Amino acid sequence: MSNLHLPSALSAWLNRLTRQTPPPSVEPVDTVMQWPPEAARVLVSAERHAHRSIAQALALQHPKGFLLAHVPLFKLVRVPGQHSYREWLGRAGMLTVDFLLCDEHGYGRAAVLLPLGDDQPRHIRKRDRLMRVLAATELAVTEWDRDCAQLTPEQLGAHLMPAVENAHGNHPAAATAATPGGRRAEAIGHRP
Repeated sequence: MSNLHLPSALSAWLNRLTRQTPPPSVEPVDTVMQWPPEAARVLVSAERHAHRSIAQALALQHPKGFLLAHVPLFKLVRVPGQHSYREWLGRAGMLTVDFLLCDEHGYGRAAVLLPLGDDQPRHIRKRDRLMRVLAATELAVTEWDRDCAQLTPEQLGAHLMPAVENAHGNHPAAATAATPGGRRAEAIGHRP
């Protein structure tokens, strides 16, 4: 019976002797040595211009507030734990809001989304998913366009933030909303 496995064992032994790659090391791989990191630009030109305009408007409307860029949904919303959080994270949690306007307590009050650079179906589907999640939280959402850059900081503040005052009032707890199916989702925070 052992003769039946002899050709495959001999073949494996010969392959091991003649291979060019070194044997796998037992030492753990140093991440920094294998993948040398470099600082990268976080905001492209259009994002920098939008950030500057939004920051000026925010400073006039809410001086104690602050502006965050590229905020993933898992930092922005809380979802119920009755279903797999890992599955939700894979479906929507890694989608990002381009800019998030926060109050002085760190609660998201309004989201600003830049236009999509291309009309690829995949990007459109991701934006649709993002918009459905944001609509369920009742977070004020504004889609940035070129006309927004032409507004004065006062006009831009009125354009971006009146929905914040109308939708949420001044209390952060008012940022909770019922999602379809009667479940609750809260703006800002982590899953417990």
